[in-house]
Amino acid sequence: MTHPRLEVIHEAAKGVARNAPPLLFLHGAFSAAWCWQAHFLPWFAEQGYDCWAPSLEGHGGSSGRNYLSGISIDDYVRNLSAMIRQIGHTPIVIGHSMGGFVLQQYLALHSLPGAVFLASVPPHGLAGSSLRLLSQAPSQFLALNLYQNGMNQPDWRELRDMLFSPAASNEVIALMARQAQQESQRAIMDMTLVNPLFIRPLPPVPALVLGAADDRLISAADVVATASRLNCTAEILPSIGHMMMLDAHWPQVANRILEWLDQHWPQPEA
Repeated sequence: MTHPRLEVIHEAAKGVARNAPPLLFLHGAFSAAWCWQAHFLPWFAEQGYDCWAPSLEGHGGSSGRNYLSGISIDDYVRNLSAMIRQIGHTPIVIGHSMGGFVLQQYLALHSLPGAVFLASVPPHGLAGSSLRLLSQAPSQFLALNLYQNGMNQPDWRELRDMLFSPAASNEVIALMARQAQQESQRAIMDMTLVNPLFIRPLPPVPALVLGAADDRLISAADVVATASRLNCTAEILPSIGHMMMLDAHWPQVANRILEWLDQHWPQPEA
């Protein structure tokens, strides 16, 4: 079996390294490792964490663009497993949106020292989210589906409304417009047609589950469903949209993750 070549962005820990596992950041649909590069990778490296961000198969600079439509969620789980083996030290994984759904499937098979979920696709998948977007914002639902089928490029207003808070800068909207890509049709179907009989409780793992108050795609109820599966409390952060690592108030997300990390991996007194 040929393993795909995965693009990896690595930010080594700066200054005094933390007495904690490395951090692996897993992107969501329509995205790639680049989404962590502007803020989260350098910021957490400055806090003393060894940081890694792969692009899943068919995304960013990874191989697989020519067969993207057939790549499954299980393939993404295998990508995550391969990346963890490459790091050599089992990391804390931080998954956004689809990356959070992939992380849930990984945790059903493997253990991790900790897991963080940002606006994660919930255990029951995307069907409810799609119906909600269709009923509340039909134009956005249509734009998203046209884009996924290669028939439309969302304009700035659509990107801001769908993925960001009103406070997001024009620069970050431009970045998203340049870098966004189509997602695997099969992966979208895997996240939409979820059999509820296959949703099992996950083994215990230290977990932080965060949602975004201005998220048009993942609702507070979705965030609660993910937290319930992980036996922890959901937290909804104010004034931020779905792209939590890029929106104007990304520091509140990063600081909340750092606070949680410090609770579980406290630094020794100097």
